[in-house]
Amino acid sequence: MLWAVSDDRTTMKREPPSTRAPEPSLLLYHRDGVKVVPLRPGASVVVGRSYPSDAVIDDRSLSRQHARFTADVGGVTIEDLESTNGTWVNGERVEKARVSHGDVIRIGDIAVSLHVVPARGVDGHDRFMTVLEDEVKRAHTFARPVAVVMLSGEHVSKWTAKVAAALRPADRIGIYADDTALVMLPELAFEAASARARELGDLAGAKKVGLAILPDDAASADELLSAVRASHKRGISATTSAPAPPNMVVRSARMRAVLDEVGRVAPSTLPVCIHGETGTGKELIARAIHDQSPRRGAPMRSINCGAIPATLVEGMLFGHERGAFTSADKQQKGLFEQAHGGTVFLDEIGELSLTAQAALLRVLETKKLTRIGGDREIDVDVRVVAATHRDLEAMCDAGGFRRDLLYRLNAVVLDLPPLRERVEEIEPLVAALLAEANTSSGRAVRGLSPEALELVRRYPWPGNVRELKNAIERAVVIARGDLVTEADLPARVREAAGRVSNAPEEGAGELGDFKERVRQQTQKLETEMIVEALRRTNGNQTEAAKLLNMPVRTFTHKMKELGIKKTFG
Repeated sequence: MLWAVSDDRTTMKREPPSTRAPEPSLLLYHRDGVKVVPLRPGASVVVGRSYPSDAVIDDRSLSRQHARFTADVGGVTIEDLESTNGTWVNGERVEKARVSHGDVIRIGDIAVSLHVVPARGVDGHDRFMTVLEDEVKRAHTFARPVAVVMLSGEHVSKWTAKVAAALRPADRIGIYADDTALVMLPELAFEAASARARELGDLAGAKKVGLAILPDDAASADELLSAVRASHKRGISATTSAPAPPNMVVRSARMRAVLDEVGRVAPSTLPVCIHGETGTGKELIARAIHDQSPRRGAPMRSINCGAIPATLVEGMLFGHERGAFTSADKQQKGLFEQAHGGTVFLDEIGELSLTAQAALLRVLETKKLTRIGGDREIDVDVRVVAATHRDLEAMCDAGGFRRDLLYRLNAVVLDLPPLRERVEEIEPLVAALLAEANTSSGRAVRGLSPEALELVRRYPWPGNVRELKNAIERAVVIARGDLVTEADLPARVREAAGRVSNAPEEGAGELGDFKERVRQQTQKLETEMIVEALRRTNGNQTEAAKLLNMPVRTFTHKMKELGIKKTFG
């Protein structure tokens, strides 16, 4: 079955393989993904930055009409259309040349490759992360694993088509940088994912391969990205722990107050409960408490309670004896024994099952534990620091958390403000993250352009410091010059930041109101068109999408975005 695919916004046409011979296609690799353009014999395709080009890619390195590709019985001809930045084949600038599969073609900064059969779709980074976020939600719902692989080598145009062709229908591949791609592998746990990562690495001729798995290494899409990047940085094929967060930056009065409290409670043995949104730096505060305490010479052990299946949490915390269950082929000490004399950090403690809460409460009260499958009590001396983004009091009222355990944990409560409430820290954080990203990627990006910095300051950062870190690290990797520009930032930052302001500027209110009115009117019109199409097709989404000349995938995404019910009538 042949698929003529352009991108997420272009209709996919399905034709039986017997109707005609395979036709060549252009794969145009740009920073937001890959555009696949079929070449019809005897017809031409013009690639450029804007209409009237046939294949439009919004990239400043392209001229409005940059190059023409023409297919005939003898092959494909490329012709430069007096472009500013030129058309290049195998390193030489050309006016007109014959090209074939394997030639290195470049128009402006866009890499082009020629294939006889169109490649399976390759997502841009933002689209890939959206799909990954949806898959993570599904994985949490059904308690299933999700693996993410990072591959890097030559330019992605050289190998992503081969990797994409080898993937299962549920797998996805997305562009991360010019030489790096991410692959999502649902339903693969550690052993299978490790083997698959090696296979894909060999297929891509990858110089480095990284692997991260939910729930072993992370509990969210952003955490998976951080974990796989850390694994890739080390050049190994698997990771068993999330990477360390960036150095702490403190500029706001609220964060200084938090650190003052840390200094006061660190010398004691009191349990501490840290409240804060995901990505605010709860583990950094826990580490600061440990490092400033008399226990700093002993180990600190950490666990994300939301990333471990409920059936495994007690074994992770308290250990097990050999033969305790089918795969227990040797004795294993839990985190509490490993951290004897030190600190145990329980992140996302609100995700613990009631059974695990009861076991934890007993250990806190008696300072003794019994390994799973054992009958001997073991003395443990640990300080517990817990963290959560949930309202534990409300969970107690609803029966989801033990109140007696809460009383044991919240002797001291620290509240971490989200990044949007400490905007004075964004610029120094960007500087620190930029330096770290330069070191890890071998780049020398000296900063953000004024326009890019303004977007970063205006964006609300729902993922807080972790989201900012991911955005800066990728921007450094893909930046073409020595400054990160607006185009290097994630699409969600470019789109949302213009509507969110931390401080009103002169005249900004009127402009913001106008933009908001335009957005609301656009959404209203889209909603009316989709509802009318559903009404005319009696709720058939496939037929309604055809009526609007829209891919079904885009149509269903719009329905979800606009809050239109899946059923109609």
